[in-house]
Formats: sequence, structure tokens, C-alpha cells
Amino acid sequence: MRILYLGDIVGEATIEVLKKHLEAIKKEYKIQLVFCNAENVTKGKGLSFKHYKELKSLGISGMTMGNHTFSKSEIKEYIKDATIARPANLSTDYGKDILYIQYNTETIALLNFMGRVFTNSLVDCPFKTMNQMLPSIHADKIIVDFHGEATSEKKAFLYEFAGKVDAIVGSHTHVKTDDAEVIQNTCYITDLGMCGPKTSILGDDISSVLNRFKTGIGEPLHVATDTKFILTGVILDLGKENKIEDFKITI
Repeated sequence: MRILYLGDIVGEATIEVLKKHLEAIKKEYKIQLVFCNAENVTKGKGLSFKHYKELKSLGISGMTMGNHTFSKSEIKEYIKDATIARPANLSTDYGKDILYIQYNTETIALLNFMGRVFTNSLVDCPFKTMNQMLPSIHADKIIVDFHGEATSEKKAFLYEFAGKVDAIVGSHTHVKTDDAEVIQNTCYITDLGMCGPKTSILGDDISSVLNRFKTGIGEPLHVATDTKFILTGVILDLGKENKIEDFKITI
């Protein structure tokens, strides 16, 4: 199966870009399934039900989240039945720690974990949680989105679970890394990057971010309004021999 996994989608305007271009992208790259990280969609933090439905209508089969999973409280009302894998190392009964997706005769298990290094997040150890979960996962393919700040923590997760899962893709930093590789048949990249305004700081308005750095005052951030967008991620070819390739376009 050939999967396009898109990096963090930033802002509502990016949905409109995907509405115009995703079908053509799928056709050009012979994509069969699309997954994405959706924790930054609604005003840059969280995912409203309206925007969740719009992503679903585009044919996105699975979504992962991160530290902004519950930034929009309405997600608590719909996440149980949604095609969303929330971080499995969050101590909550809301949502699914494993999202199972059926494709033809195969079952994909999509998981999401949050890192603990530099994130100040009150989450359980992702390594221990994954080791505890692995025996209970019944799927033909296992894909993990590791949502974390530290490249070392993501790389360590790779070496802990290489050969045990089919793909580990990093998210959260919004900066695409150039280290896609396959180790013990596990596809890996440290960070998928983002889908959002090109002229921005990680998708946000430049002046707002600069003011934070220059003054130390945490003023509200706003998604940038640039009309040029970047879409980044990876393409996973999962079969007997798993493969990964970079995906990056500017629109």
C-alpha cells in the first residue's frame, strides 16, 4: 500500500489548499491512503469538529494529534467516534490510543505518542507505553506518529522499535528533516515538517513570533496569511519490503 503522510496541518486556509490540490497529488504520486497530523488546524491550535469533517471529506483516512489535542474542548464530544489516534501516553479515557484502519484485506494500526523532552507535558513514558501496547496490537501494518521536540528522543524511539513496527514518523517541530531511512524494515523520519503558509515562522505570523522573542511577553500567536503554501511529509510504500520517500511541494 502507498500512503501519503502529511506533516502538521497549520490553519484553516491550508484545508482550502488541500481541497484544490489533494486529488491531483494523489493521482500524480499514485497514493492509496492519506494520513496527517491535525493538531494545529483550527486557528493554529486544536481541531474543531467542522474542520475534522472537512479533512474527512478530503479522503484523509487517519489523523494523529499531539500537545494541542484538547486545545479545542469540543473535541471531547466527538473524538471517541472519530478517525483520530490521540497520544497513547496521555492518561485519559477520551478517544482512541490505537486507530485501526481497514484497507482492502489489510488492517493498519495507527498510533500517536508524545515526547517528554523539552515539552513540559505530563505524559507517561512513550517507550514503556509502547512496549506495553505492542502485544495487544493486531494489525498487518503498524504506523507511529511520534510528536516530540527532541530529535534524540525520536531517534531513540526508532532504535527501540525498529523491526517491530512498519513506520515511525516524527511531528511537532514543523521543520522537515532530511533523514528519511529504513532500518530493520521500519521506515523513519525525524520530522514530517508542516503543511501551511510558506512565509511564516512554523506557520505563524512572523511579527507575532518576533515580538515574543524580543520582548519575552507571550502575546497571542496568529496563523500567517501568506498566499503561498508548502505541503511536506513522506510517502510510505508498505509491503514485504517497506520504503520511504520525501514529499515536499510549494503551491
